[in-house]
Amino acid sequence: MIQHEGYMTRSLLQAQKWSCLWDQPFWVIVIDSTWKIVWEDHDRVASQCDPTAHAEINAIRWLCKQLQQTKLPWYIFYCSSEPCPTCLTACIKAKVRCIVYWAKTEKTASLPLSAEWLASFSKKHPIEIIWGILETEALEQREQL
Repeated sequence: MIQHEGYMTRSLLQAQKWSCLWDQPFWVIVIDSTWKIVWEDHDRVASQCDPTAHAEINAIRWLCKQLQQTKLPWYIFYCSSEPCPTCLTACIKAKVRCIVYWAKTEKTASLPLSAEWLASFSKKHPIEIIWGILETEALEQREQL
């Protein structure tokens, strides 16, 4: 049985721990097909002066460079927030297997599009979307940060 709660707890704790250092408390944990954590990353928009330097994009860039490939079909991304359209599109293009996040946040996003809705258009390379893991705890944390 997949232990989504454990990975999500870690993602939320890391986002909270490091939120004082970055402008946005966004964190991603990437696991491989053996359920091993292979990479963790965070939002670097302010420190890199790059509006695309979201946690998921940074993780994709690092993994693709390390693996010397542009496809990541055996990886699952555990995100501390619902992926924005840019991050979700990048995950689809990289053929990421699955994205897990805690709660829907598109209502407060700069471009309010649901990750599930956007993923539904990916017919050639479908991506699994799982959400609602530790939803209450995560929403409480988001209000505090």
